[in-house]
Amino acid sequence: MYDTNMTSLGENLRRYRKIANMSMQQLGDAIGKSKASINRYETGEVLLDMLTAIEICNIFNIDLNELCEVSVQGVERNINHNPFNGNLLYLYYISKNGVVVSSIEITEKQYSNYVLMKNGLVKGRYKQEYTGIMECNYNTAFICLTNAISNPGLDKFQVEIDLHSKWNNMYFGIFLGVSDNTHRPTARKCMLTKQKVNTKEELNEIFNILKVNREEAQDIIHTKYWDMKSSNIKDYVICMEN
Repeated sequence: MYDTNMTSLGENLRRYRKIANMSMQQLGDAIGKSKASINRYETGEVLLDMLTAIEICNIFNIDLNELCEVSVQGVERNINHNPFNGNLLYLYYISKNGVVVSSIEITEKQYSNYVLMKNGLVKGRYKQEYTGIMECNYNTAFICLTNAISNPGLDKFQVEIDLHSKWNNMYFGIFLGVSDNTHRPTARKCMLTKQKVNTKEELNEIFNILKVNREEAQDIIHTKYWDMKSSNIKDYVICMEN
């Protein structure tokens, strides 16, 4: 919930204005308001309207959450922490009978984790950029992304990582997106690591790990859905068998 306390909002506005080294007059000129109006906002006499708040955030290059603050309580207080203890990760998933390698860059702010994904890394280049946010609880990390350059065919996807699945410095999860051929919804196994895999032998091992095995297929038929069963890593990590 956003904090609508007028005094707190005014104090935040004054603090960020000082950080930006701007006078009330300069800020007023930048957003088409008078110096007196800025003073009323900062003293809590007048509450900012949404459009003015967004204009101020753009001037200060901050998120709306940082200006307005978010009141969080109880177990949700740490929902936006970064559970991976690192800001650069690598994501692997199967596509067109091969492995796609992508980088995940996390920028941590007070109330949000912003994500930049460079999809399809090959020899220092990549195919697409996606931007979005990561939210976490004690079980799962949710990364929601959209095409940062264009949006052909609603180019969005979500990555859900089971935080209890860590094994040999790898996390496992589900990649929800669209197929390369039909552009219809798909769900694939995926893996997240801190270190980038570079050799063909290692990529081949990852490819085999990310394939859906017979046991998983039978479980899907029985339960009518795919359950990662994180209590037992062997249930969803594929044995190296042909």
